[in-house]
Amino acid sequence: MSKPEYWIWLSEVLGAGARNDEILAAYPDPEVLFGQTRIEAAMSGVFTKARLDRLESTGIEGALTAVESCRKNGWKIVTPDCEDYPADLRSLVDMPLVLFVRGDISFLNDKISIGVVGTRQPTYDSVAIARQLSCDMAKCGAVIVSGGALGIDSAAHEGALEGAGKTVCVLGCGLGTRYLPQNEALRSQIAESGAVISEYLPFAPASARTFPVRNRIISGLSKGVLVVEAGEKSGSLITAKCALDQGREVFAVPGSILTSAYTGANRLIRDGARAVTCAKDILEPFDFAFPGRLDLSGNSNRLPEGKKHRGDKKINSRKPLTPDFGEDSRAVYALLSNEPLHSDEICASTGLPPSKVMAILTELEICGFAEQTEGKNYILS
Repeated sequence: MSKPEYWIWLSEVLGAGARNDEILAAYPDPEVLFGQTRIEAAMSGVFTKARLDRLESTGIEGALTAVESCRKNGWKIVTPDCEDYPADLRSLVDMPLVLFVRGDISFLNDKISIGVVGTRQPTYDSVAIARQLSCDMAKCGAVIVSGGALGIDSAAHEGALEGAGKTVCVLGCGLGTRYLPQNEALRSQIAESGAVISEYLPFAPASARTFPVRNRIISGLSKGVLVVEAGEKSGSLITAKCALDQGREVFAVPGSILTSAYTGANRLIRDGARAVTCAKDILEPFDFAFPGRLDLSGNSNRLPEGKKHRGDKKINSRKPLTPDFGEDSRAVYALLSNEPLHSDEICASTGLPPSKVMAILTELEICGFAEQTEGKNYILS
């Protein structure tokens, strides 16, 4: 068993998401590779010139720092030669060479995992559906895997926790990075019974590239991936494509053809994804293939109803603000309507910092002018 710092070193040499199956076949122990000369590594025939340059220029110091950071924070390091390394990831040609784990992933090899992904700005119904389906699947013994983002990801994690099940959050940044601080409490809950994981070094920042690369792990950990509300260019479609490339099942909740919010999910169904009407639609094939891992006896046979529906929600009128509200509060209030609006959109529209916007929204809510809805959106009260 190689020391974790050598796996971390090799991961840094190759980069996250790089194809590594041929390299691991030639060097199953990265410590052996670390000790070789450039000529010896070149003779293996598995390295390009660019990678040989990276082998020479990448030291072990960053890996040792990562090991120490994990020790100080109580995070685990799981590598392909560890017993707890998820078996479903081993079949990937670009499997992550290291997983930094906050929590525990030892249960993954004994359970059925389902990825749940979708838009960051969902409707009421989509939030309710993602949460309820995840809750039902968790009650049946499935693990819910998602990315910890706002919207459908958060609803999926919350549903799994409500179902007293296990859930795994796969980050597109390093553990300890200040990412979506408003979701830190949720990540802490996830880590208590499941895990928050990343292949990136501790405290590594997120970027436009890290999230698409991360998505292959969400699908790779899962037997199937469920897409709930995805537009034509939704990032969740990247996860669905990863799932198809990896030979996983893809499921989707159908939506109205009258809005572009469901275009991506509906096209997945058109192209062969399984349409979902209840949790049993997702789990039944795996219950047959992996007997004893799931319990479908108490599962509902119907699609869950949202807690609020557009067709029957009340229409709230805009009430005049009292004189004690300042200019910033009035700017935020002017953006609110009967359609849910996320605080991030309010920040973008007003130019106000998130802390200021949240303070204003809280004050408006306390005074009866605003109402927080599912998915951390706000409407007129």
